[in-house]
Amino acid sequence: MRKGKGKLVILLIAVLLAAGFGYRVYRLATEKKAPSGPQEAQETIVKVTPVEKGTIRQDIRRTGDVEAMSSVQVFPKIPGRLVKLSVEKGGVEVPLEEGLAVEKDKTIAVIDHEDLDAQVNQATAAFSTAQARLKQADVLLAQTEKDLERTRNVFKEGGISRQALDKIEAEYESLVAQRDVAKAALDQSQAALNQANIQLKECFIRAPISGVISEKYLDEGDMAMVTRPIVTVVDVDKVKVTADLAERYIGQVRQGTPASLELDSFPGRVFEGIITNISPILNVINRTVKLEITVENPQHGLKPGMFARVTLNVAKKEGVAIVPEAAIVRDASGEYVFVVKDGVARRRDVVLGMEEGPRVEVSSGLEPGEILVLTGQHRVKDGQRVRIQN
Repeated sequence: MRKGKGKLVILLIAVLLAAGFGYRVYRLATEKKAPSGPQEAQETIVKVTPVEKGTIRQDIRRTGDVEAMSSVQVFPKIPGRLVKLSVEKGGVEVPLEEGLAVEKDKTIAVIDHEDLDAQVNQATAAFSTAQARLKQADVLLAQTEKDLERTRNVFKEGGISRQALDKIEAEYESLVAQRDVAKAALDQSQAALNQANIQLKECFIRAPISGVISEKYLDEGDMAMVTRPIVTVVDVDKVKVTADLAERYIGQVRQGTPASLELDSFPGRVFEGIITNISPILNVINRTVKLEITVENPQHGLKPGMFARVTLNVAKKEGVAIVPEAAIVRDASGEYVFVVKDGVARRRDVVLGMEEGPRVEVSSGLEPGEILVLTGQHRVKDGQRVRIQN
């Protein structure tokens, strides 16, 4: 029994000795791997960049749709068969087709007006007859008026009886009534002639605006109906781009705010425009307002229906200190960066301004030209020596 206990004690002592020896070997090996010099242990490798002095913009990016500045469907005012669907250009009639440019008030379509020509001729003849009858009534009335005046003078002198005077006065009153009837007949025939001319004029359909034929619905020989358009004319010398603007940005834009547009149809090209209208009503569903941006389009390259990426430049500063956003360190105390001078990193608390993508304005705390730590700043402490990586 005692022999077994002795062996156990000896075994335990041997294990403890082995563990102590192993720990000592580990310590020696670790100390050999540690850096030998104090400066090597403190130096951190960093990448740097100079603080830029330049221009920074604050932009709002949205998407929108290109629309025609104005779009008008042309309806006939009277029904009838289309006998002409063309426009005069340089003395030559050019068939009306989609894509053709037309000028405001130019005749672009004609409805058969043979019956209306006859109505105008008939109304003109009736008007001429009514004019002649009124003229005749005026002449007769003027003559009778003179006769009445002489008769009254003779009656005052006792030359004729009262009965004779009453007779000519009655005749005069009758002629006044006839003259009124003739005048009414003339007015009526004038109205009929005007109406016939209006209907005839409406057979000649004119372009309501200057623009381009975007759609054509009828051909020559088709029956035109007042409920169906003949063509659609769009004005694309200028176009408007409509976009929704989030509520939080409303205070940053106004009419006249510049805008840039990029379209997949024109890679690498930027179109310039300005905000010309801001809806006074907020969409309560998505909390946005509708913007209209006007863009000059003299070559008609921008087509209604195109998709556009819109950039609104709401602010711009020139000659300010600009740093990469990646160089900024943020913690509970605020924002700061590290600058390097004589191989030593120095912390600088900064006040930030506008942001443009990965570039940030520094309102205070830095000067253009200072050397800024771009990478490795999270391992650096104020006053620590650093080594700049080329």
